[in-house]
Amino acid sequence: MKKSRLLPVLAITLTAVIWGLSFLSIKISVAVIPPMTLALLRFIMASVLLSLMIRILEPGSKLKKEDIPALSVAGIIGITVYFFFENNGVKMTTASVASMIIAAIPILSLLADYLFFKSPLSPYKIFCVLLSIIGVYLVVGANLTGPHGRSNLMGNLMMMGAALSWVAYGIFTRPLGKKYSQLYIVTYQTIFGTLCLVPFSLLEMGNWQPVSTVVMLNVAFLGVFCSALGYYLYVYALKSLGIGVVSLFINLIPVVTVISSYFILKETISPAQMAGGALIIVSVYLASWRQAAGSRAASPEAGSKKQAPV
Repeated sequence: MKKSRLLPVLAITLTAVIWGLSFLSIKISVAVIPPMTLALLRFIMASVLLSLMIRILEPGSKLKKEDIPALSVAGIIGITVYFFFENNGVKMTTASVASMIIAAIPILSLLADYLFFKSPLSPYKIFCVLLSIIGVYLVVGANLTGPHGRSNLMGNLMMMGAALSWVAYGIFTRPLGKKYSQLYIVTYQTIFGTLCLVPFSLLEMGNWQPVSTVVMLNVAFLGVFCSALGYYLYVYALKSLGIGVVSLFINLIPVVTVISSYFILKETISPAQMAGGALIIVSVYLASWRQAAGSRAASPEAGSKKQAPV
């Protein structure tokens, strides 16, 4: 491998590991810290760090007033709404199942492109969509039995809400990619989304309680590594490798979550869920592989305006 590609590959691999472990940190933290309060603590740290990055890396960038409404709406959807669903979802279902549902976002985005932007849906893409739907069905349906069935059902529905809200976030963000860098966009969206988390966190004041050092370290991991450093590494890799290649590495996220959840959280996963997760990953891989093949013929920036969950 060329040295010029080694560092970006290492960066995106580390990003996949960090984001895969994020589901475990949410699971551990949300057991003590209410969901919206957890999101607020996480994104206060992320907002500060991302703002410092922008000052250092893009000192000349200026936010136009006419773009504030679009950035605000995207921030509310991508931060406030998304993490309302995700934090509550992870609390009620397993970290493994949550990560596998979120892994289906690229396939949901294909459907959104077809429905809202009239992008052609080839037989190949339809095959990927059907494969992913079967996978999600197996993942979601397999943990609805037993004493935790009702809780798992609500958690699974919450995670589907998170996936759909991220697709909506991508639609609102798309026009902004023509004016600003990804890092600049996500910084201001994070700031606006964080501000909107404040009133929801205050509603949870009655459930606030002292937290252990372990929980505080997990919250710090979410804010510093997952939402700040992870996104910086993602953008760095994106500039060198392109969205198609990067997407292939991002598919490792649920694999990291499932393996680490088994050893750290002692979560179990049924054969049906393993099969479903494999179908989701394969469907996304097949869709991304076609995109990667196309992006190799283009510049490394090709398609770089798409974003992954922070």
